[in-house]
Amino acid sequence: MKQRSPKFILVVSFLILIATGTALLSLPAATNKPISVMDALFTATSAVTVTGLIVLDTPVDFTIFGQAVILILIQMGGLGIMTFSLGLISLISRSLSIKWQFTLMDIYGNNHKLPILKILKQILIFTAILETFITVLLLPFFMMRFPFRKALWHSLFHAISSFCNAGFSTFSDSLCGFSGSYYLNIVISISIVFGGIGFLVIHDVVNNLRKKTIKKISVHTKIVLLTTILLILTGTIFFYNYEYNYILKNIPIGEKLTVSFFQSITCRTAGFNSIDIGKLQNNTLFFMIILMFIGGSPGSIAGGIKTTTLWVIAAIIISQLRRHEQIKFFNRAVSQSTAERATTLFILAMAIITTATLIVSGFEAHEGNVCFLDVLFEMSSAFGTVGLSTGITTELNTVSRIITIIVMLTGRLGPLTFLAVFSEGYIKNKIKYPEEHIMIG
Repeated sequence: MKQRSPKFILVVSFLILIATGTALLSLPAATNKPISVMDALFTATSAVTVTGLIVLDTPVDFTIFGQAVILILIQMGGLGIMTFSLGLISLISRSLSIKWQFTLMDIYGNNHKLPILKILKQILIFTAILETFITVLLLPFFMMRFPFRKALWHSLFHAISSFCNAGFSTFSDSLCGFSGSYYLNIVISISIVFGGIGFLVIHDVVNNLRKKTIKKISVHTKIVLLTTILLILTGTIFFYNYEYNYILKNIPIGEKLTVSFFQSITCRTAGFNSIDIGKLQNNTLFFMIILMFIGGSPGSIAGGIKTTTLWVIAAIIISQLRRHEQIKFFNRAVSQSTAERATTLFILAMAIITTATLIVSGFEAHEGNVCFLDVLFEMSSAFGTVGLSTGITTELNTVSRIITIIVMLTGRLGPLTFLAVFSEGYIKNKIKYPEEHIMIG
């Protein structure tokens, strides 16, 4: 019997988790009203892929048991079911197969110097500590508004959902009711950023701070931190300027900045919203699509093509314009294989979103109540595992929801993972063909 690759097992494990979640959410005890299997499947997929797109009102349609199931799916899907299980195994055992270690090295940066077992343990420990810390920070805020038990549940749910960049909320309007709260917005934003930059970046920064130096911070960490800061600032400025005289018109200047800052952070991967996304201007929606397409950073819980991919693509373009023989930044060259992977990922992501948008637009055209930009926004949100929507999710028909489910799963696992699974078994072509010059551009 042929032994399956770890990446194949990774995909199957996500599918099993989604199927289990669908079965649990279909139970009468999980909902306050009967729901269809499709609604349960969509919700389970959205939770496992930490997307946050919803076809049902989480606090209204689901019981506490149902919400707890969603939260567990978010936690296991956010950490990555294989990271979660292998991390637990590594806490008990001291060995993993060579194949698994190489696969995890590839997922966490392809750096052979990383102590994989140690990293897996630290990911679980760090996640538990940070989620507990965020829960403690949120508890006083919610205790001022709810009884202790409800306050504790709201705090725990939003701590896990924000760190896992899931966007699920125990409030029907997400965080719109707290758009003016600087405290809540800052705490949730910090949780989102920590979940979106990746554990290895945090590990690298902490290690260098302990040594009281920043000179040995890796190029990967520098790229992630610099790109994250630039995207947050750029998003804040654009959102503020685009919506200043529109959705932000009648609110105080401080709240304007808070909303702009929060949406800049959350629209790259987290999916919480403090304003009505459906009322935003078209240019704002399009800029948010760009941020959702980029997403977070590799090795993190975030989706999208990732910040490092954007940086490599930009470096390729700059190198071509300057006619450099090597693709480089921070006085380091990028390998040809890395450049090829980044380009392939970029093209695949564009193709997936474009294809899904065209298919869904075609199926929804006869309904007459969704426009092309809304569908493009929805598919970009699904691929980037963001969860923001202009409000069309509940209006999608069955075929469109299935397409959205596929896009969410592809976005969470990554197009290259699916490509590796489907190309499994193909023998590497060692035949060298003569080169041919083709006109480009």
